[in-house]
Amino acid sequence: MIRRAGDDQLEDRTLWITAREIAVAKRDQELAEREELLQLRERALDARSEADDARAEREHLLGQVRAANEKLVTAIVEAEQLADEANAARAQADHNEERFRSLVYTSSAIVWQATSSGRVQVDRDAWRRFTGVDPGAGDWGWLEAVHANDQGRVRDAWAEAVATATPYSCQHQIRARAGGYASVVARAVPIPATGTVREWIGMITDVTDRVRVEQARELFIGILGHDLRNPLSAILMGVELLGDLAGPEASIVARIARSANRIEVMIRDLLDFARGRLAGGIPVAPRRCDLRALCNEAVAEMTQAHPERAIRFEAHGHLHGQWDPDRVEQVVSNLIGNAIAHGVGAIGLVACDEGDEVVITVHNEGAAIPAAMLATLFEPFTARDLGGAPAKRVGLGLGLYIASEIVHAHGGTISVDSAEGTGTTFTLRLPRAVRPRQRTTTQRDLVLGPSS
Repeated sequence: MIRRAGDDQLEDRTLWITAREIAVAKRDQELAEREELLQLRERALDARSEADDARAEREHLLGQVRAANEKLVTAIVEAEQLADEANAARAQADHNEERFRSLVYTSSAIVWQATSSGRVQVDRDAWRRFTGVDPGAGDWGWLEAVHANDQGRVRDAWAEAVATATPYSCQHQIRARAGGYASVVARAVPIPATGTVREWIGMITDVTDRVRVEQARELFIGILGHDLRNPLSAILMGVELLGDLAGPEASIVARIARSANRIEVMIRDLLDFARGRLAGGIPVAPRRCDLRALCNEAVAEMTQAHPERAIRFEAHGHLHGQWDPDRVEQVVSNLIGNAIAHGVGAIGLVACDEGDEVVITVHNEGAAIPAAMLATLFEPFTARDLGGAPAKRVGLGLGLYIASEIVHAHGGTISVDSAEGTGTTFTLRLPRAVRPRQRTTTQRDLVLGPSS
């Protein structure tokens, strides 16, 4: 068969096209396989990245677990230490409680509690051991053991402390197991001390021996001062009768007179002290008087007794009021004498009208009173050096105490201010009419003679 040239060309073209198509298909397949390889590679990379992230997260979690384990171990160790400390503290607290109970038992004291509303709860055994009786029934049953004369005062003091949430302190008498009554001091504090009160803790302490010693001492002082007045009056009368003597005898009589006057001042102070401590306070007899005239008389008297010292008196405003003139003059003379004994230079006395009150100041130059003495300056029998000139011991250390008692009996106040460079100033504030002084403790009555 004879093939034509056109047929050959067509066949070659067909073969070429077929071969090309095969090549294209092969290329496409290779491209597809390459694309698939690329995708597989990307997936492998993603998987590796995820594996790395998972590994890092695992390491992070392992680190957290290790840290948590360390903290747990530390917490366990600390908990064991705290438990040991708590057990030791509990054992110490039990030991302290035992010691405290023993101390309370041996010190004749009663520890008691009260609710926030003030309902008192006492240990019945301790109460019976102290008082010899059981506490009565009801919220105020414990009050039955208190002396009848003190029950109202104790009830009012406790009610006021509960109402105001302030510490309670009251001295009174209570039944004693041995019979009769014992003197005690009852104290209690709110817990917590500030804010809402949760409960009260208190203690009743037997102070019978101390009270008896104080009463005996003060009674002795009162009786001594009172009984010395009669022989002293005879001495003063004898001095007056011998006043006309001349020559050497006159100086002896004058010396006797000065000594007798000093004794008289001491006796007066002893009697005033006894009245202040045993008879409910120094008595005052207020009446209409002029403070300007009282101060003038006190200045004239002290100037005559101490002509070497200058005493300057200033008066301002209306100075009339209801006071005990003898007692007020006694206070002013006492303060001027104190300034003479312990100060230097001129003494300033000033009386000023301040409306409902009259203010008196006594000032002297000299060294300041030590700060440690200021707190007890008005306590009795506290002989002290107040600075300035050397003090002459002419008293018993009762002057400032008596002055404060007289001022308080008038319902007034007395204070002191002392500093280096400015001297010392005593300040009295007297209301124009006497305000009765409120006493917090009862005192036994003592019959004393009139003040001299």
